[in-house]
Amino acid sequence: MYTTGADEMAKLGEGDARWIVKERDDGQNVNGWHWSEKNLYDWANEDLKERLCGIVAIDEGSSKGWCKVISLESMSGEVTVQSRKKKKFPLYELEIVLAWEGQLWDNEGKVVTEAKGKVKIPDLSEETYDDLEMDVTCEDENNEKRPLKEAMRTVGKTRIREACTAFVKKLKADVDAGKDSQMATPAAPPTERFNSQYVTGSAEKTSTKTVSMKYEFSPPPPVIYDTLLDSGRIRGATASDCEISKEVGGKISLFSGAVTGENVELVPFDSSKGEAKIVWKWRFSTWQPSHYSTVTITIADKNGNSKLELVQTGVPEEEAERTEKGWKGLLFDRLKAMLGGSVMM
Repeated sequence: MYTTGADEMAKLGEGDARWIVKERDDGQNVNGWHWSEKNLYDWANEDLKERLCGIVAIDEGSSKGWCKVISLESMSGEVTVQSRKKKKFPLYELEIVLAWEGQLWDNEGKVVTEAKGKVKIPDLSEETYDDLEMDVTCEDENNEKRPLKEAMRTVGKTRIREACTAFVKKLKADVDAGKDSQMATPAAPPTERFNSQYVTGSAEKTSTKTVSMKYEFSPPPPVIYDTLLDSGRIRGATASDCEISKEVGGKISLFSGAVTGENVELVPFDSSKGEAKIVWKWRFSTWQPSHYSTVTITIADKNGNSKLELVQTGVPEEEAERTEKGWKGLLFDRLKAMLGGSVMM
């Protein structure tokens, strides 16, 4: 059975204020809920630099040359630890680019070839870390430089994969040991309260964007469909209060009123069609009073699992990034962690 329990509420000042619960001046744990998220990105960046920089594909002691990773050129994504019901678990999704260099020597130790290039890791996450994809490139590649690239592609990639696996194991072990407080980056003070009178400009009425994403979940479509219309399950997954009607025309209220709307269309899973559909009229409470977007969620069968696709049209352009991050970070990634699944490209 795929169920979620009562989870915890977002802490004051953490997360986008329009996605989390109303803040309380007295810091009370509203309705007995409690949820927190700590940012471990800076710690992860330093740890990965230490592990990856200097990885050797050809040892200088070999007498034929050297080849190694010289820097972590860039890293983007997020690493967080989330706490709910006194349980902690890390979430991480990173894109990494490493720079490598190397030389080949002749029998007298003179340099005959020099090369440099990149190792790109497009996705280091829970779904990929034990079978990590990497792309090794070489600048101005030719036959003379190719042995250096090949050394990085074989020996170098193996050692990079081992280092990333060690990073994930340490991350999980330290979180389990309760060391996340020392690892976390202090949260910035909140710049906006949930109940502030923020309303985006009138331009949002004509300048809009479409937000879309795809996920795959382990449970079958009927379970995912029921979960998205179950106030208790969504309350547990989002760590905030919500009310969701199961009737067409019924009202929805998510994230303690930060999002409101109504059911436009509800189509339970039909095995003959192979999919279910939910359509919501949807808005942030801080948008212009008359402005709504349309959220369409289709849940298709994929060999007994669920392929979910969300398309949200009419999102004010300036709100598109926050809206997308909210769906991913505060709902679907959490459902993925609890129910099993993956992000689809």
